[in-house]
Amino acid sequence: MTRPLLLDLTGAPQDMAALVMALQVPDMLDPVLVTTGGHGAQQARRAAELARRVLQKAGRQDIPVHGGSGLPVFAVGNAWARPRNGAGDATGDATGDAAGVDLGEAELPAVAMIRHAMARPADSVSVCCAGALTNLALALMQEPRLALHLHGVVILADAGGGDGPGVGGFGVDTNIHADPEAAAIVLASGVPVTVLPRDCVARVTADGIWMEQVAALAGRGCAGGMVHDLLRGAGAQAVPMASAVAVVSLLCPRLFGGHMARLGVECRGELTRGTLVPIGSGQNNIAPNAFVLDRVSVDACRDVARDLLLHAAGVA
Repeated sequence: MTRPLLLDLTGAPQDMAALVMALQVPDMLDPVLVTTGGHGAQQARRAAELARRVLQKAGRQDIPVHGGSGLPVFAVGNAWARPRNGAGDATGDATGDAAGVDLGEAELPAVAMIRHAMARPADSVSVCCAGALTNLALALMQEPRLALHLHGVVILADAGGGDGPGVGGFGVDTNIHADPEAAAIVLASGVPVTVLPRDCVARVTADGIWMEQVAALAGRGCAGGMVHDLLRGAGAQAVPMASAVAVVSLLCPRLFGGHMARLGVECRGELTRGTLVPIGSGQNNIAPNAFVLDRVSVDACRDVARDLLLHAAGVA
């Protein structure tokens, strides 16, 4: 069965690798939409432009790309709440991140998610989120019935560089901390969520050995060659490949193991805001809302990622 896939990405090189990988197995995954986010509108726009370039190199300009606002979900909501002038633009003084937000731009990824997912059968669409969950949360807020069409969501929580240990082994994660309220909305939506924690995927990297294995991509004028150059230009000895692991988890679930958990999100504490908090699954009839991966075949994941990128260049 070919599963429609919505990719919500940042502009990181590993996210572009994940995009190219998802295009290589059309009998299993069918990317139908790319949305982007980031820390601010400029970063989200750059990510969208980069994704369009990758898709052009891959000959898949048919896949739409929508850049988000790069703002937390309730910053967008606050901007909507401001008075509007005759042209429909927000007026008056704005404070914080909501100042000067392009409301149409902020809402477009969510609207696109709703349109593309609800055009598919129930329980059929997978979503892979590489950054903050703002775009998906906005979509679920605007159209709660969207959840019925989603087969599952893969999120990178505590996979992008947490600031330290949190409750139950989780940490204050970059992706969750960027928009805790959005993460809480997604976890409460009833959509099956798969969580890739940092310690599970940390060893899946584009290190020197792996880059030698894909050296045939260097300088090629294709999507695989572009991703190779982006990874090479990242400047790190071992570029994390968490986003690529998320795609591999959809293609090869047997490479992973994990456990069910009930997770909440700390949205208030000054020091703990953005922490995923286990809520005692199995006790007092509390149903789990997430599958947390805690085991991964590192070598197999690296091999799958390598082979898919080489396939993109026609050298595998």
